[in-house]
Amino acid sequence: MKEWSVQENVKLRLVDPSDAENLYEQIEKTRLQLAKFMPWGDATRSVEDEREFLRYCQKRIEDQKLWNASIIIDGKAVGMIDLHNIDRDNQHAEVGYWLGGDYQGNGVMTACLKKLLSIGFDELGLHKIKLLAEHVNVASNAVAKKVGFVLEGQLKDEIYSDGKFHNADLYAIVE
Repeated sequence: MKEWSVQENVKLRLVDPSDAENLYEQIEKTRLQLAKFMPWGDATRSVEDEREFLRYCQKRIEDQKLWNASIIIDGKAVGMIDLHNIDRDNQHAEVGYWLGGDYQGNGVMTACLKKLLSIGFDELGLHKIKLLAEHVNVASNAVAKKVGFVLEGQLKDEIYSDGKFHNADLYAIVE
C-alpha cells in the first residue's frame, strides 16, 4: 500500500478494505457530528458497509476518477481525505475529508490537506483544486483558509444535510 508521510506519527495511505474496522469505529464515535455535515454519516451502519465503500473507492481510483486515502495516526486509520470529481481534461478536482472526533482540533487535517495539495498538483498534475464547505461548518471553512484556499463564492441551498438545504462556501486553490 502506498503511503505518504504527513507528520511524525501521521500518514496518508491509499484506501484499503483492511481499514474498515478502524474507520467504522471512528464513524461510530463521531456519528452525530458527521451526520450533521455529511449525509453518508448516517447511512454507514456496519463495518461491512465501510468495507464495501472502500472497495468502491479502490475501483474509482483504478478508473482515475478518485484519489482517496485513509488518515493514519500511530498506525491506525482515523479518517479519510480525497480528491473526487477528477476532471483530467480541465485538470481540476474537488477535495473532501473527515476526521474522527478524538483527533480534531490539533492541526492534523490542516497538515493532511497540505500534503493532499502537494499530491494533487505534483503527482496528479492538477491545476486547480476546489473545496466545498457548508457555510455553517466553521471548522472546515477554517481549515480551507489556513491552507491557502481562496473563497470564490457562496452557493445557495447547495448541500442537503441534517434534514435541510444549506448554503456552501466554494473555495479553490490554483497551482
